[in-house]
Amino acid sequence: MKNYVTSEATPVSTVIPVLGAGRSGTSAITRGLAALGVDLGDKLRRPGGKNPTGFFEDNDVLAISKRLKAALGIRGHTLRLLDDAEFETPQMRAIQSRAIQTLGSRFGETPLWGYKYSRTLRTLPFWEGIHDALGLDVRYLIALRNPLSVARSRGKINPQRGRQVWSDMEWLVNVVPYFYRTAGHRRAVVDFDRLMADPRGQLARVARDLALPVGNAAGAGIEEYATRFLQQDKPASRFTRDDLIADPRANRWTTEGYRLLDAVAADELSLEDPEFLARWEQLAEDVRGLGPFLAEFDHMRGVTTRARWNPASPVHELRQVWRDLKAKG
Repeated sequence: MKNYVTSEATPVSTVIPVLGAGRSGTSAITRGLAALGVDLGDKLRRPGGKNPTGFFEDNDVLAISKRLKAALGIRGHTLRLLDDAEFETPQMRAIQSRAIQTLGSRFGETPLWGYKYSRTLRTLPFWEGIHDALGLDVRYLIALRNPLSVARSRGKINPQRGRQVWSDMEWLVNVVPYFYRTAGHRRAVVDFDRLMADPRGQLARVARDLALPVGNAAGAGIEEYATRFLQQDKPASRFTRDDLIADPRANRWTTEGYRLLDAVAADELSLEDPEFLARWEQLAEDVRGLGPFLAEFDHMRGVTTRARWNPASPVHELRQVWRDLKAKG
């Protein structure tokens, strides 16, 4: 088995992880990378369910991510903040070692490749270990969508998680805590609504910010993406920054995070601007302060869920009484 270790003699392979909260257009944005000539692999998850036009997620990356979530004890709706030490356990090291071998054997000699998984940013220390072991040139693409649209999209799949307050908290824990670790790499922020409105212009921005070579051969792929792929699944809603600010259900931390990243996506700020850095650090500090509350929220939700399905609990008894009354008309 090949041993993947960074060395001066090893050719540098460039990887572009797509980061962002779920339901933020990460699939469509990842498909845009393919139009720019980025290799997404030949083992993609099949379209269907919540993404009929395709997920553009590699099945090996998904398998790694499932093992990672199980080891961390988290699910898609989990809100507790993750501690760096959780990524240093023997179990985590074993999962990471296996991932290094898997991705190294598949993409180790691929000059330019990318992958997408909606919780990569939330678990970034784990993925950084893989990137470092493979000696990769890492460039991040950050997918952004207005949290009002994110909640509505999520609500079509799961009405409970689609409630604005809940969806916004998921947005926070999946975007803010480890964002600082992307610094020092080339980064691009692309807004889903702007991509839908001007796909050619937004792909040009991505290529510019990530320093991707766009040759003549990419022209046909970009046109197909703009004129055919993005026309298949037009979003039903579009909101502005002002809409988010005016909505009383949106919390101030999610609103601030979105406003800052949206300003970058609009080329009004850069991720290195002192104003962005100062405001983002304050936001990150505020989110860290929410840690005990978020952990307690998870705990109480777990208690409620267990009580709901425990035949001996009063909650379950009341549900049964209600079902009996409905059956009797």
